[in-house]
Amino acid sequence: MKNQKAGAETKPTKERIFDVSLELFSQKGFDAVSVREIAREVGIRESSIYNHYKNKEAILDTIIDYFMNELHQSVFSEEEESALIEENPEAYLQQGARMYMEIINTPQMEKIWRLVSIETYHNEKIREFFKKELLEAPIDIWENTFRTMIEKKMIKPLNPRTLAHEYFSFPIYLFFEYYVLRYDEDFDSFMEMAMEKMANHNEFFLNAIKI
Repeated sequence: MKNQKAGAETKPTKERIFDVSLELFSQKGFDAVSVREIAREVGIRESSIYNHYKNKEAILDTIIDYFMNELHQSVFSEEEESALIEENPEAYLQQGARMYMEIINTPQMEKIWRLVSIETYHNEKIREFFKKELLEAPIDIWENTFRTMIEKKMIKPLNPRTLAHEYFSFPIYLFFEYYVLRYDEDFDSFMEMAMEKMANHNEFFLNAIKI
């Protein structure tokens, strides 16, 4: 933490508060970290925190907003999605998985994923965020995608909601595998393995449902 703090001195104070808070939250959990500890690691007085954030909860809100903005960058536009599905369903799934993995494969995002995995168990706000944004919203998106593929007669006329659940269950498994079972392993090495697993999953899934 000390080296990170020293290397971040040129950053604006608000960004340094964000970085230090995320580091501490992802290591200890939200409740275990005090504003005083954040200020000490940033190298400022505790009262200075409130010049930038209303309270500790506001720091957490900013972290979640950052997370969602980054995730939204991994979503195709409607035009891109339509063109890719029309051209090649396999390419659509592979490129979508690659974009998603590239977005989450950063030090900041890795820390936020870890924070979410910690706080889901006892933080109501994070639990609702996980349920709505990381489970329900992707399922809705994939349901629409598979419905489009069915309408274009690219895949079998199966229930698109069921397909969405079946397809998205594997990324959830990968999340569980790392953040619950293998969290002490090297993140980059795991992501490389996850990309290979995801590619195999896409190939298997499409071979099972395509016409």
